[in-house]
Amino acid sequence: MSWGSAMGKGLLIVLYFIFATAVLPDRVITLGVVADAASWVRDSLVLIVWGAGLFGGMYLLRRLQDRGVI
Repeated sequence: MSWGSAMGKGLLIVLYFIFATAVLPDRVITLGVVADAASWVRDSLVLIVWGAGLFGGMYLLRRLQDRGVI
């Protein structure tokens, strides 16, 4: 794997994790229905979205590693 290819794949991985664990939960918490809910409901929904993004990314990394992509 060339240096440029590795750098590109690494950048995509970092961008995915930034989007899935920071941007997406922030967008969910600002939705009208979620913003008006009780704090424990709002926190639970954001935690579920954050956890799904984190564990989904970890699963995808493992699958890509098994296939020899990364």
